[in-house]
Amino acid sequence: MRNLIKFIAKSRKQISLLLGIGLLIGFSVVGAANQPVSSDQYITLNIIKKMITVDGKQATVYQIQQPNGTLGYEGVLGQRFNVIVVNKTSEPTILHWHGLIVPNNQDGVPYLTQKPIMPGQSFTYSFPLRQSGTYWMHGHFQLQEQQLLAAPLIIQSPADSKQGYQDVVMMLEDFTFKNPAAILANLKCESVLSGSSSLTNTVMPMAMSSHHRDLNDVKYDAFLTNGQTLQQPDVIKVQAGKTVRLRIINGSASSNFFINLGTLTGQAVAVDGHDIVPISKKQFQLSMGQRLDILVAIPSQGGAYPILAQGEGTTMQTGLILATNQATIPQLSETTNTMAGAFNYSDELQYRAIHPLPNKPVIRVLAVDLEGNMQNYLWTINYKAWPYYQPLIVKKGERVELVFTNSTDMEHPMHLHGHVFEVTEINGKEIRGAFRDTVDVMPHSTVKVQFDANNPGVWLLHCHNLYHAAAGMATVLEYSGYQAPTYTKAEKASISTPLWKAWFDNPTNPYAACQAAAKQLSQ
Repeated sequence: MRNLIKFIAKSRKQISLLLGIGLLIGFSVVGAANQPVSSDQYITLNIIKKMITVDGKQATVYQIQQPNGTLGYEGVLGQRFNVIVVNKTSEPTILHWHGLIVPNNQDGVPYLTQKPIMPGQSFTYSFPLRQSGTYWMHGHFQLQEQQLLAAPLIIQSPADSKQGYQDVVMMLEDFTFKNPAAILANLKCESVLSGSSSLTNTVMPMAMSSHHRDLNDVKYDAFLTNGQTLQQPDVIKVQAGKTVRLRIINGSASSNFFINLGTLTGQAVAVDGHDIVPISKKQFQLSMGQRLDILVAIPSQGGAYPILAQGEGTTMQTGLILATNQATIPQLSETTNTMAGAFNYSDELQYRAIHPLPNKPVIRVLAVDLEGNMQNYLWTINYKAWPYYQPLIVKKGERVELVFTNSTDMEHPMHLHGHVFEVTEINGKEIRGAFRDTVDVMPHSTVKVQFDANNPGVWLLHCHNLYHAAAGMATVLEYSGYQAPTYTKAEKASISTPLWKAWFDNPTNPYAACQAAAKQLSQ
């Protein structure tokens, strides 16, 4: 089990930390109460590799842990995020603080905002925490996120302490025993090695393949919640009659989840770390990179209450169990009898920001056209594939509107670094929607979002399906006049994999690149 931090607000001045027991990974942590990090205190986050067991089979994955074994990070609104990240692995790596407003040079995008952290080296991050809510950290170098390089990042506020809810973090991940580079090579090269594909650095618009909905690129071996499958689920002790705040993080590489509260009814109170007008439901949609805070009231009679997440387009599920003292813990299956359907905009159309953006004229409208298909496995923004992007230019102080138009048969959860935007229109319907950093754009649809350009830098804008981003679906939002570090195209290409560099180095002969990749991955 990957230890998950269960946060419980004890008072306005103290936040206790309870640590799960590392049965699946094979290490345990004796957790003492953590004091909020003081403004001058630095926390070390070690990036390590760890052997885990999933459904009886071993695998090596990444882990982000403090020296005392705590996974991830908990901070307090208004204090400083003072963190030293140490790379204790043999590969370059880097961390991105997903959803946090940070200085550009600490955003964690290799060869765009900073260089990767090399083996044995460290990087010190220090910036003020300007937001509270549910966030997460994850790797942004090649495909390390698929190997579980991710952890919760929770920022508490004084209001959280006053409410007195028990915090339960539910981190969802998709897991494969396969080398993710081999998965990408197979996705890209299957058609190429049969002679049916070609590539150029600038691509023409791709034909829509008869509007057939593609739901999943990758067949996974398991879905995990807090590092565990339903064979041995995380069981969280709760009190009868009390309210639990579920902080659900979709930290998967390429899977969306339907959240099912079972016999409980929940109130969604925040998305992507930002408060919304509460919505009461039993089932919610959660796309890659997104977060959802749900309040659930534990019945006065007590019991065991599974909270489940079923993968979109699959029969596979994961989850945890909320249980009162002496409750009988049920046996849960990793599969269901019914395949989950496809996501839609029903949830997004209901979400409303409590305090929408102030009315202000839009100064700049930027088209973000999403193209690609499964046949070529090339995914682009405005017909450009990373690292051959054309930056989207803004000026500080402008109200900016991004118009996401998805002409493909797959969803694209689009994530903008360094900013928070409001969802303002879905397929022509104007709304005062939720504030987000990641919006899921459905196939053959259009979503508009707005934000105020107030954080100068060069900011990655990309699909949070890891394999789509690795296959080119990434670009940059660039502030006019900002003096960004200079990196070569070859360095920027390293955000993906050696296979992709080979493709762009020799675009007229992708067959050779795929053959070389197949040979390398078979060794």
